[in-house]
Amino acid sequence: MIEQSEAKPSPISSHSLAAIKAKRAQLTQSKKEILSAEKRNTPISLSALEHELLAYAESLEKSGQKILSTNFELAKCMLDIENNVLTLEVPNATIQKELQMASADALSFLRDRLSNDALQFAFQLSKESTTTEYAYTPEEKYQKLTEKYPQVEAFRKHFNLDL
Repeated sequence: MIEQSEAKPSPISSHSLAAIKAKRAQLTQSKKEILSAEKRNTPISLSALEHELLAYAESLEKSGQKILSTNFELAKCMLDIENNVLTLEVPNATIQKELQMASADALSFLRDRLSNDALQFAFQLSKESTTTEYAYTPEEKYQKLTEKYPQVEAFRKHFNLDL
């Protein structure tokens, strides 16, 4: 005779709305437990943070995400030690958006490596203008050349040259 194991049928199907609600409740409860647990708050220095950020950028490059790696390397770091806020100054809004999308993974990496769960990112656009003015006419080209090399004007006058 074949014995049947007495397995209790689950009262909730794993694909029902009730199961999804129960799973969400369980996840929120576990998140609350993690948040209530003692957080790591080791003091960090800007040099250690920059070193770990470069290590993260290298790991991105090794995984094939070279553009994102370069964006993290290009960003200028400023650290507010009291509030544990790392401000990344970026040259344009596109890079800012890319770094914001990747900030969750970067934060978890940095928090683990630096033993500081309070670390946060802030992003700031660079105030420096990176736009380049192009010279099209001969006069504009000459003006740019004399700005860069003032001796050109002296040569032009000495040899009686025209534009």
